[in-house]
This record gives sequence, C-alpha cells and structure tokens, in this order.
Amino acid sequence: MIVYADSSVLARAYLPDEQQHDRAQRLLRDPDIQVVTGSWTRIEVSGALVRAARANRGDQAMLLSSWEADTAANGAITVLTAPQAEVERDAFEIVIAYGIRAMDAWHLATASLVVPELAAGEQYAFASRDKEQAEVAAARGFAIL
Repeated sequence: MIVYADSSVLARAYLPDEQQHDRAQRLLRDPDIQVVTGSWTRIEVSGALVRAARANRGDQAMLLSSWEADTAANGAITVLTAPQAEVERDAFEIVIAYGIRAMDAWHLATASLVVPELAAGEQYAFASRDKEQAEVAAARGFAIL
C-alpha cells in the first residue's frame, strides 16, 4: 500500500511526547507500506522539529538528522514532486470548494496528482490528523489512515 502522509502525521514520528507518536512510528516502519509525501513537507516538518527543540522537547541536531535520513534517497519516506502550476491550480480549486487551509489543499493536490498514477492499481491512502483534510482526501478517492 502507498500512503501519502501529511506533515501533521510525520512530525509526530520524531517527537515522542506527541499524541499518536507510536502510530506515526509504526506507519514509517511498516514494511508493507510505502510512505510518500510532498516536497514542502520537508520544510514543514523541519520547522516543526526546530520549534520543538527550541521548546526543549528534543535535540535539534538529532531530530533533524533523523528526519533527513528518513527523507534521503533510501529512507523510509519518498518525497514526491508534481508540476507546480498543476498543484497550484488544483489546490486553488480545493480551497474554493472545501474552504480548507492552503497547505492542506497543497498536500491534497500533490497527492491527487501523483499517488494514483504511482500506485498503478495498488491500494493507496492518505494519513492526516486534520479531520477536514481527511474528508476531502476521502472524497478524492483516498482510503484514510
């Protein structure tokens, strides 16, 4: 199964004091799941980890090193890109239709443009902690984790 993981899920995998940390860790370490995410997630999660470290919730260098290892070429997370103009057009339509946050729409647009083709008949899902984002993902044909 291919799972597009939103930054709201991925950041929790690196912060043991977060709710659902164990669930996020299991997602990343499940050998039957290919975790994918969009290129902006690298920036979102890095920012979340730096803010957590500044709040004394972890060592910044260790947090970022773990994140970078997982998003490296052979890491647990595959970072996807999609044509910017198409992502922006789709994200705009999502924001207008559903009224969700811009970055949530960006993730959905990226996932919608890349994951179904990447899956090539394999099951695919969307992992998010945001209820509204998950509802839109379901409406777009994603199973929800």
